[in-house]
Amino acid sequence: MKKKVSIFNFTNVYNKESFYRDDKSSISCDIEKEPCVDDSDSCETGNRAGVEMVDFSAVSGTNCMCDDGAMSQIRSEIRQHGIGADEIHFIDNGNYHYMSAIMLEQVKEPFSLVVFDHHPDMQPPMFGDILSCGGWVLYALENNPNIRDVHIIGADRKLIDELPDDVRERAHFYDVYDVICRRDYYFNGSDVHEKRVDGESASCNDYDDIDDLKKCVILPETQFPVYISVDKDVVTPDEITTNWDQGEMRVSELLATIDRFFDEKKVIGVDICGECAPEQEGINVDEAIAGNDAFNGEILERVLDHLDTV
Repeated sequence: MKKKVSIFNFTNVYNKESFYRDDKSSISCDIEKEPCVDDSDSCETGNRAGVEMVDFSAVSGTNCMCDDGAMSQIRSEIRQHGIGADEIHFIDNGNYHYMSAIMLEQVKEPFSLVVFDHHPDMQPPMFGDILSCGGWVLYALENNPNIRDVHIIGADRKLIDELPDDVRERAHFYDVYDVICRRDYYFNGSDVHEKRVDGESASCNDYDDIDDLKKCVILPETQFPVYISVDKDVVTPDEITTNWDQGEMRVSELLATIDRFFDEKKVIGVDICGECAPEQEGINVDEAIAGNDAFNGEILERVLDHLDTV
């Protein structure tokens, strides 16, 4: 992976976030102005990685579904900016998660797709072969011959069961407790569950220490390089606010699992979506944006830490 960050702006929510700026209090890198490039002083993550911004806010036909005209424009902009799949991508809120499928078109080797999402994102299209946020995983499977297997972590079991049988069988699904040894699932909160990992006794109820918690992660089995796609709606709404209904994973569990992937697998790319909507009703938007900003900064720093060791 390259130490390069790409930010895809659809709703202008990133104008109110600072995780990608060298000066965290600055708003000098305004997405509505000219995109920032790798040598932009105001848009480097502490000089650890270049940041490329692409403004898609004026492109029509992008909200939840990506029509043919929008897809053509998006692909053209990606080529123009020299953005590859082997980077860290932030792709706005969950309505635009289909950007993952577009980026995966650039992967030219067999790979595994690992998705953290409260939704399976495997709905068959209602008409034609249109790309949508609710069906992008299925679209990618049907159009990308390099995807060898798909692992979806944290999806709602009811939504999984509603998928057609032939679609559901094309992916591996994992509940949170399938990948994280949780005390509350195994002992109903009455005991401490310990699991021996690599010769160490790992307590699986310490959710504050990510380095300890990742000892309790059980990764999906795959022999291929991994592309990781994160929708923050997999996380409990007690910790992050998105614009979709949400799951029950903790931030620490998500970060610990991603850490283990980097520790044990070849990770070829990462993308993150799940911002709140700037005009979202029923929430304190400023607080929600601040929470997402903090998470984005944390996951970015952790990924960059892993890339520093490569």
